[in-house]
Amino acid sequence: VKLVATLNLVDLAGSESVKNTGAIGRRRREATKINQSLLTLSGVITDLGKAGKGGRSFVNYRGAKLTMILQSSLSGNARMAMICCATPSGAYTTETKSTLQFASSAALVKTSAAANEVN
Repeated sequence: VKLVATLNLVDLAGSESVKNTGAIGRRRREATKINQSLLTLSGVITDLGKAGKGGRSFVNYRGAKLTMILQSSLSGNARMAMICCATPSGAYTTETKSTLQFASSAALVKTSAAANEVN
């Protein structure tokens, strides 16, 4: 009998507003993709939080590659920890508010971890 585990580490650095960073070209496209993935992840986290409170039972993970990869970690037999960073800078007030709302939704997600055994 072997115990099996998976660890997912995701760094969403670069999710700042493009207008504040002045990114152009490839960096702008990358920031746009990161923001799209983060928006999808936020929707999944919100739906999971509602499902834990007797709300919606269907969660759409297919909106982004990130959420499809994280599906097994977010939706069941897992322990989940999230670190959300915010800045006190007034230039990023909207991003900070959004980050805190995301963290609040993530706190509502309920998972139940159990040992995975493979024969």
